[in-house]
Amino acid sequence: MELQKMFYSPIAWLVLAVFSIQAGIQLMQLTNDAVMNTELGYTIRNLTRMIYTEQSGVMNRMQNYLYLYIPLLTMGLFSHEFSSGSIKLLYSAPVSNRQIVLGKYLSMVIFGLSMSGILVIISIFGVFTIKDFDLPLVLTAILGLFLVVCAYSAIGLFVSSLTSYQIVAAIGTFAILFVLGEIGNLWQDVEFVRDITYWLSINGRSDTMIRGLIGSEDVLYFILVSGLFITFTIFRLKGIRERSPKYISFIRYAGAFMLISFVGYLSTLPTLMYYYDTTRTKTNTLTLNSQQVLADLKGKVKIDTYVNIFDNSFWSGAPANQKFDMSRYDQYRRFYPDIDLSYNYYYALPQGEEVLQSHNKRFEGLSTEEALTKASNLAEVDPEIFKPADYYADEIDLASEQNRFVSKITTEAGNSTPLRVYDDMFRFPNESQITAAFKKLTTELPRVGFVTGHQERDVNDFGSRGYLMLANEKSFRYALINNGFEFQELELAVPVDEQIDILIIADVKKEFSAQELQNLNAYIEAGGNLVIAADLNRQQMMNPLVAPFGVSFLPGQIVEYNEGYGMDLVTSEVTDKGKELAYLFTSINDKQPVMMPGALAISYKPKSEFKYISVLESDAKREGIDEVGSWNELNTSNFIDETAKLDTAIGEIEGPHTTALALTRNLGDREQRIMILGDADFISNGELSVTREGYRAQNFAMGTGMFFWLSNGEVPIDVRRPELTDDRIYLEKKDMPFVKILYRLIIPLLFAITFLIIWLRRKGR
Repeated sequence: MELQKMFYSPIAWLVLAVFSIQAGIQLMQLTNDAVMNTELGYTIRNLTRMIYTEQSGVMNRMQNYLYLYIPLLTMGLFSHEFSSGSIKLLYSAPVSNRQIVLGKYLSMVIFGLSMSGILVIISIFGVFTIKDFDLPLVLTAILGLFLVVCAYSAIGLFVSSLTSYQIVAAIGTFAILFVLGEIGNLWQDVEFVRDITYWLSINGRSDTMIRGLIGSEDVLYFILVSGLFITFTIFRLKGIRERSPKYISFIRYAGAFMLISFVGYLSTLPTLMYYYDTTRTKTNTLTLNSQQVLADLKGKVKIDTYVNIFDNSFWSGAPANQKFDMSRYDQYRRFYPDIDLSYNYYYALPQGEEVLQSHNKRFEGLSTEEALTKASNLAEVDPEIFKPADYYADEIDLASEQNRFVSKITTEAGNSTPLRVYDDMFRFPNESQITAAFKKLTTELPRVGFVTGHQERDVNDFGSRGYLMLANEKSFRYALINNGFEFQELELAVPVDEQIDILIIADVKKEFSAQELQNLNAYIEAGGNLVIAADLNRQQMMNPLVAPFGVSFLPGQIVEYNEGYGMDLVTSEVTDKGKELAYLFTSINDKQPVMMPGALAISYKPKSEFKYISVLESDAKREGIDEVGSWNELNTSNFIDETAKLDTAIGEIEGPHTTALALTRNLGDREQRIMILGDADFISNGELSVTREGYRAQNFAMGTGMFFWLSNGEVPIDVRRPELTDDRIYLEKKDMPFVKILYRLIIPLLFAITFLIIWLRRKGR
């Protein structure tokens, strides 16, 4: 009976027609964009997500419309029965309150399946038009939207039972959906209430399913919310028929709410959560490398986050946003539930010239305590929760973290490491940085020693020639210190510490003493990994360091023809053998080279115990061009006013020349790895920051890949996933008019015709 009433209703068919039109419009708009970009020659990847499940995809757009349709369908489920008096017939029929309610609710569920069928139709379009279409991902998104319809229907059913006026029922349903959408933002600064209101919020509940992840918490949420309002509706009918006292009704409602809330709370416990990632490349799941790191953890892990009210990242960890910040660790708690999260609030003057100037401008003339009062009032946060930075001195050195937003991960064994935010558009650590932090707690990760005492490059120098950005810049996401490495400075006047795994000697300006050479050779003979980086006019100091390997730096410097740039700018490309050393090297090519502003050529006579691999090479002679590619220039030094020419008579040697050389040898059960570089500038702060027209420099890829190789692939953590192959759409621009007519007109017209046939047959009867 309820199905007949539902599908004889013109509103139901009007909703299906309008819903299909909207879905068709959204699908055609996104498809047209993909076709246009393809014909313009742009590379398109991940078409399934782009068209269907991204934030601006069809599924997310249609989700935003659902709350408009369901109240129109549910407003008359009981209101019409009350206003027409037909409810008395139901009461006199041999059916229970539960059967009445479930009958009406199941009719809405079946209507929800009809709406889902429309989404299936637009998904079939993707199966035939997109290469390697990720169908399970899209079907999971449809399941998520279906569960939203079921939850909305249960809410509308209950509201309809409260009044005999259909318009009031529709408005009431809108109101409850609005409250459930906004409640997740309420009282988030109250610890006891935070979890309850956050769980009750319906906003974003289907987002994870639209992204292709089926989680027990989200599925149970929709089941529990639907069950709660169905139960409320049964209680409502029971109260009307029995005319129960108000306190009895209150006990029933409160008991059902408390029971559902308790079960919902249990569903949020990490140990009781279950997930299934339906995406082809398991995009919503930690990579196997990260899973292995978590498998090595033992005991309880605690993540303490310290939030400075004066820091630019304060809002990310503010009391009202704690639940959102915690969600960054959801994937980790999925594989290691025994992780506790806590937040500590403090105040301290921010460090760094720019941020300090901004702070002083905002709080000009105020003491630190007065600034705290003003900032907390503006943020609507109790100032009493903020402690001075030194209050936490026994837990963490906040000054060394520049008084920024920072987390500290601590194991049950007492090992700890910081996890930072960064000065880029993403701000928060991604899987690579988080996993590296966890790995540091379970494994002895590489310690890098920078040799000092000869005016070498400095790992803490923020100038253009320093190495701070690559190695030690805490606010830079890709700095090695944020990806598992530890650094220290040392002198070779004493033996190298046994804890040093990689030794760096960069741009020596003074000769080593006999004792220093002896300590260096002892480190090498012990099998330590090593980087030696030379620079212009340093051959005399650097050649004695590389001579034991049969290596030398040729006199002069490499030059090559680069249109628009000086000849002393060397564009080094990775060799095929070099690409085998580290996956990060595969991005280096002639259009994306390693830029070396002044490089020495590396020559070597192989020794039997070492294996030699030329990793980077300067320009070779290009086909169709008369000029040689590169050579070691001995005469010219002024490349602005003079043009260098190859002169083999004076000892200049035509290239390509090796600019980065890798050596390996087996010592017992381990492999020693050595990298010799013909330029110390290419990983300096200045060179990593510069951009040049016509080139997309891969200096950072080279630097990071080099340390990945030297650490035997341990860090930075490799979080690569299989490449997405849905990168081609089979449609052309000329096909779009027909497809648009099909999805924008013909399919909606079928619903309209179906309604007319049913309506005419009904009228004829």
